[in-house]
Amino acid sequence: MKTYTFESRDEAVEFLDKHNFKYYIPRVREYMRNIKDELKYYYVELSDSDEVKYCDIISISGGNGIKENFFDINKLNEFKDTAYNRVDRDNKYKEGIKNGYF
Repeated sequence: MKTYTFESRDEAVEFLDKHNFKYYIPRVREYMRNIKDELKYYYVELSDSDEVKYCDIISISGGNGIKENFFDINKLNEFKDTAYNRVDRDNKYKEGIKNGYF
């Protein structure tokens, strides 16, 4: 197993694109906009065969780690039509900006 961390969504997107990751990569504020934090970063875990297994957004606040999972290969079927659909989620994000949610 290999683990990687990224400070920005752009870095995470670029890395995951190289691993043929076809699912939506959320922006930090979509998941953790209400958390006052000291640090937020993207965490990616690959199998030994370079398959993406888990993706999380991690926040360290008050010495405690808070993890928001946005991809779990073991739960793919639960969310394949909504949460991981890039086009659908990008549209919801743009709508959220327009309506002042983000």
